[in-house]
Amino acid sequence: MKLEIESLIVIFLIIIAGIVALEIGFSSAIFEIIAGCIAANFFDMSDLSWAEFLANVGLLGLMFFAGLESDVGVLKRNFHKALLIGVSSFLMPLSVVFVVSHFIFGYDFKASVLISIALSTTSLALVYPLLKDKNMLKSIAGQTLLAGAMIVDILSMLSLSVLFEGFNLYNILITIFLIFVMLILPKFGEKLFKRYAGNHIEFQVRFIIAILISLGFLSKEIHINEAVLAFAVGIFFSEFFRNNIEIEKKLKAIVFGFLAPFFFFKAGYSVKLDVINFKIILLSVVLGSIAFIVKYIGTILATKPFFKKSVYKIAGLFFNMGLTFGIVASIFGLQSDIISVNVYISLLLIIVTTSLVASVLLKRLPVEIEKEEILEELMI
Repeated sequence: MKLEIESLIVIFLIIIAGIVALEIGFSSAIFEIIAGCIAANFFDMSDLSWAEFLANVGLLGLMFFAGLESDVGVLKRNFHKALLIGVSSFLMPLSVVFVVSHFIFGYDFKASVLISIALSTTSLALVYPLLKDKNMLKSIAGQTLLAGAMIVDILSMLSLSVLFEGFNLYNILITIFLIFVMLILPKFGEKLFKRYAGNHIEFQVRFIIAILISLGFLSKEIHINEAVLAFAVGIFFSEFFRNNIEIEKKLKAIVFGFLAPFFFFKAGYSVKLDVINFKIILLSVVLGSIAFIVKYIGTILATKPFFKKSVYKIAGLFFNMGLTFGIVASIFGLQSDIISVNVYISLLLIIVTTSLVASVLLKRLPVEIEKEEILEELMI
């Protein structure tokens, strides 16, 4: 009976979060995070392990659609811009946060590196829906920022893998094999879809979801973040879906209407307020403020030469949303005994709070993209 009651509470909170987001005009992801935090701290609930699977598939679905809506041609033409933005947005906070963690707070080398990685990430899972909300996905600026966020995620993933797990021949071979599979998968899927077209079991949707679920296993084998893999798969399938709009609509309804909210809800659910003490608050305020400011500066310095004022200001806020891989890195550090529970809680507070602050500033500050600016940069 407890499971049924918990399920109802979770669904109710997610629905309320969506309604509030629509009424206020904020991203629903932010309110779904808040809903998760409320559930964790004001309701007597279990660990919600049943929702973990839905949350993971929701993340993969979000990243798949982020890749799906990426224009490869635009990404190629603007890769140098995206690379500069991504590298600057990652390395500047990484360096400063490491110095503060190691030399001021006195954490050892490994802990300081992990803290700096966790606070230097940018969440594709948040940047994508925000770009969509701002009607920027079809612009050169939007595509460049999306690619820049992907580069930050890749740099975060590579840093974590190289420094704490390492690469070996097996990882390299599996990665090469995976790239080969990604190249042939859309063609293989197209043949299957033609064979089973017009059926009532929605085979095409099942096929895509099965691919996404398998990425969770593959990511652990080759030490590549599953979100990055899902993004890459989405890019490979983008051409196919241009000719299969109905399948895309059905899959989008499942991902955005059902699965994605569980990912954001679970992120908020990991924040437990009753264990917070003065040391955690101090660490969170100092490191959080430094990470936010330096990342904002690093992002706008790299974006300013290429785009107008409103674009680079928005970019500085977008890239401060480090939810996805920041939480992944924090959990890895705790499970590997690299950081303590207190540091883990501080990181979660910083990651969630900076995402919330960035979202509020996006709404409050006069940094809306002007319609004429978008029209100037619309992709033909």
